[in-house]
Amino acid sequence: MNKPNILVICSDEHHPHLTSYGGHPYVKTPNLDRLAGRGTNFGRAYCNSPVCTPSRMSFITGKYVNQIDNWFIGIPLDRKEITWPKRLQQAGIPSTMLGKMDFCGEYQDGGFGDYKIIEKRGAYETYPRRSPLLSRLSGYVRADKREHIMHSGIRKDVVTDGRNGHDDELGFYDHDRIVTEWACDYIRDKSDKKAEGPWALYVGLLYPHWPYTVPKKYFDMYYSDKIEFPYDFKVPFHPALHPEVANFQRAQNLTNLTDEDIKRTLAAYYGMVSCMDERIGRILLELEQGGLMENTCVIYTSDHGESLGEHGLFYKQCSYEGSVGVPLVMAGPGIPKGIVIKEPVSLVDMYPTIMDIAGLETEKDRPGISWRKIARGEVPAPDIVFSEYHGNFFRKDWYMLCDSEYKYTFYVGDRPTLFYVRQDPMEMNDLALDPAYQSVLAKYEAYLRNIVDPEAVSMRSKADLGLISPEGEDYTVNLSVQEVEAGYKTGRFEFEPEVPTPLV
Repeated sequence: MNKPNILVICSDEHHPHLTSYGGHPYVKTPNLDRLAGRGTNFGRAYCNSPVCTPSRMSFITGKYVNQIDNWFIGIPLDRKEITWPKRLQQAGIPSTMLGKMDFCGEYQDGGFGDYKIIEKRGAYETYPRRSPLLSRLSGYVRADKREHIMHSGIRKDVVTDGRNGHDDELGFYDHDRIVTEWACDYIRDKSDKKAEGPWALYVGLLYPHWPYTVPKKYFDMYYSDKIEFPYDFKVPFHPALHPEVANFQRAQNLTNLTDEDIKRTLAAYYGMVSCMDERIGRILLELEQGGLMENTCVIYTSDHGESLGEHGLFYKQCSYEGSVGVPLVMAGPGIPKGIVIKEPVSLVDMYPTIMDIAGLETEKDRPGISWRKIARGEVPAPDIVFSEYHGNFFRKDWYMLCDSEYKYTFYVGDRPTLFYVRQDPMEMNDLALDPAYQSVLAKYEAYLRNIVDPEAVSMRSKADLGLISPEGEDYTVNLSVQEVEAGYKTGRFEFEPEVPTPLV
């Protein structure tokens, strides 16, 4: 048998526990269930930075965000970075990207031999930025975050070209419809050319990313009294949140939400998950009908999660489980069937996994471990997984470490958090202020500093995002959004958009 083909399907913003194979009582994911049944389910998988571009640039290079300086959306990947599609291409294995990967700026292929993207994200026109990224300053509020929840529900019944999916009436339904057709066409073509050798395909879907809108068929699957209300839901002010996470909640502007708003949003999100699962089913069916399933390694994951009301939060960006966790299943030749890996892994492992499948060596500067080797018992899971965040809503960078017992988050210039996730998986009891756990905190901080210099990386990221003055002043400490906006008028700061304009 030839070397296996490789199919990676990546959704966007999929809460790690919202699958029926993972035990959710209401969410239906029959196609992912079948994939998990014929492969391995990694029950505790994490992204390495919970926002689109950094997470994806991390898993395509196999490096942590601080190794590639890809701090936030709008930052282009350095062309010199080696990616797994680039390695495959060099080895004679053609690689194709269809849909969202979230490269920013003119460099859109990332090493793939061929690609099709509906809407290409732009890069900051001046980078490093000259003026401060407002969303990391005191006083920042993003009003549209509440509006997405207020406008959640049934999608407007029209057909579009898949662009402008952030519109609350439309969402990303058409984007995924089109990308699924592309993927099916690709596989159909490959099924006619089986003798040509292995190939690699990356499919980037956008569901269940906000806006929380979905066709009526899927909304009606869940809009009932059976909605599972998010635990620990308190807005607008949650008394138990870390100060930086409380600032994040305030910036989301989640005021005056009713139970009906939450119920409607949950029904729409659950519906998006099931709609996405249906798309994946179509792609997998094409593999089966083309006789390619038995010799194709299939990986399904998401770039990050979605808090979906847990701890009074929505969206991603924080280190709570719903945000930083991701679903991860893998099936195909040489992958054990029907097993669950309970030890933590992370998306940085995707690079060595794909190298392993392709029979290639992984460079020594990549920190990950092959999921296939872990599933087969050839190597142990990593001792600890690492995630970091340098983007919007947080004034202070954070770094997370997680193992089979604890989740530790270090906030630069502030206190950490510590959860004993083995017995407290919902992260309800922060142990960081308990004197009995000071030695545990010290152990994890020491481990963190063996991975990264958190203060130095924080300063480097802030400098690139315009948050350090020419004199070395840290704007996140003592500058407000209102002061910057006033500075636009006086000429102290040059206006630069928060989000780059998409490329045509």
